[in-house]
Amino acid sequence: MDERTADQLAVIVGGEAWQSGGGIWLVTVNRDDGSLVVFSGDAICEYESDDAFDAGRASKSILLTIPETEDLYVIVDLKGTVFYQDNVMERGWRYEEDAMHEARALESRGEGKFSVVRQSDVPA
Repeated sequence: MDERTADQLAVIVGGEAWQSGGGIWLVTVNRDDGSLVVFSGDAICEYESDDAFDAGRASKSILLTIPETEDLYVIVDLKGTVFYQDNVMERGWRYEEDAMHEARALESRGEGKFSVVRQSDVPA
C-alpha cells in the first residue's frame, strides 16, 4: 500500500499510518483490550499485543489482494484528462477489459474519443 492509501485508510478505521521500512506502509489500530490490528497491502492481522506484533505472531489473519496502482488501468481522453474508477483514491480499473468497456460507453454517449492505458504510464 502506498502512503496516500495508508493515510486515507487510517482516517477511515481510526488508526495510524506509518512506514515500516523499505517503502512499506501499514495502518495500525490499537484496541481497548490491548490487541493491535495491522492493515497492510497484503493482509489484515490481529496481534494480542505490541510484543506479539514485534515477534510476528498474528493470532488472526485475512489475506488481501489489493493491486498496486501500476497494475491498474485508466481511461485517457485526447486532451490527456485521466478518468479513474475511483476519483477520490485515484485508482483505475483492475482489469483492462473493464476499463475498455467503460471507455466504449463514454464514446457511445458522444463524450469524445478515449484510450485505455496502464495507470503507471500516466505522468503524475
